[in-house]
Amino acid sequence: MLAIKIDNPEIENRLKEYAKQQKKAIEDLVNEAMKLFLETHRKDDVIIFTKKDPMQHIVKINFDDDGEDLSDVKPYSHVEDSAKYIHELRRERD
Repeated sequence: MLAIKIDNPEIENRLKEYAKQQKKAIEDLVNEAMKLFLETHRKDDVIIFTKKDPMQHIVKINFDDDGEDLSDVKPYSHVEDSAKYIHELRRERD
C-alpha cells in the first residue's frame, strides 16, 4: 500500500471532479495514472542525445571600450531577497 499526499487544493479538487465524471474512486484513478507513468518510463528505455562540442559553438564577443568608468555599476543591487525576486519574475512570466 502506498499513500499519496496532495498539498495543492486545486489539483485535489480537479482530481475529485474527474473521479466523479469517470464514476471511479480516486484511488483507482491514481493507480491507473501510476501504472501509465511507470510504463512510459521503463528501465530499458535509453535516452539518446547528442553532445555538442562547446569549442565549435563558442562565439567571442567584441565591443568597443569607450573608457567610461563602470566600477560603480552594480546590477540587481535593488534586490534584497533574491529568492522572492526570482519567484515574482516567474509568476509574471506564467
